[in-house]
Amino acid sequence: MAEWNCEKYFQCVSNHFNAKKANLSALSGVPNDTMAIKFRHLETSTVDHTITKHFPPSVQWLEIIESGTLQRIVLESNCTLKRLVVMKTLLTSLEFHPNDALRVLKIISSKLQQIPSTIKYLRNLTVIQLQQSYILHANLDLLVWFRELDTLELGHNRIRTITSTLSSGERRKLHLLNLNNNQLRIINLEVLAPLAWFEHVDLSHNKIELLVGRFASEVLSSLLLTHNRLKTLDFCQWKPLPSLQSISLESNELARLPRCMHRAPKLSYICISHNKLTSVNMDTFGDMDNLTRLDLAGNHISLITFREEKHPKGLVHLNLKQNKLE
Repeated sequence: MAEWNCEKYFQCVSNHFNAKKANLSALSGVPNDTMAIKFRHLETSTVDHTITKHFPPSVQWLEIIESGTLQRIVLESNCTLKRLVVMKTLLTSLEFHPNDALRVLKIISSKLQQIPSTIKYLRNLTVIQLQQSYILHANLDLLVWFRELDTLELGHNRIRTITSTLSSGERRKLHLLNLNNNQLRIINLEVLAPLAWFEHVDLSHNKIELLVGRFASEVLSSLLLTHNRLKTLDFCQWKPLPSLQSISLESNELARLPRCMHRAPKLSYICISHNKLTSVNMDTFGDMDNLTRLDLAGNHISLITFREEKHPKGLVHLNLKQNKLE
């Protein structure tokens, strides 16, 4: 018999639940105001309607954690869960039937090797988080399936390639795209139009050597490219970025400043620390009136050139620590 702890926050927790040994009808006995059910150390390989149909109608959130037995989840059309969170399992299979109820899907630390194809049936998802797994490829065409999607997090996988056939004509506004801690090497912006739809893009901790192609975004606010292998970066082919406020290029291999950064007139923060810069001409930033913080620490800078008439007028913090200036 499963033991339930239902003492706080309208949540019931069961440790070592075993669907074969437990009386599943007992699930209906949890308090009627229960909003969340959490399974810890679940001793069942498959979670599907044979379990979820016994949840009280009030349950909106299912969380499964630290369950090495779990391998498969099936979500039926009549399931009314709004949030599904699965962490630290051996999950290899996710099967979704058409379902308009689920809003948040988080699968963290699993054995998934691909984004499940049936995820397209969860049309009202606002958050997709598939992290710390073994996913090798991301096709951003999945964005067309979700009319209310806000956040897509695919960090800490093994993604080597991202593709898309979507065009800028299908442009939307989304909040966050997280692809950090993967195996990306080359990003061709011209064939990845959806990158321009997000306010915040995190490509940090990859192996990116090249960022190529024309790029246009009216909504991009912050771009993280830290801890990659970029040797050069050129914004001259990019269209003006009216919303970009922050860019971080920390820990790359840049030997010179990126060209045409003035195409982002609202930039207030630029970080190019821990690269391979040897000299800096501050004229590069002269037309960037909104720039307030510039971090050039940890380079090999021995020469920095200033001209008063080209000094960025709003700059209040310039970090030149750990360089070779005398």
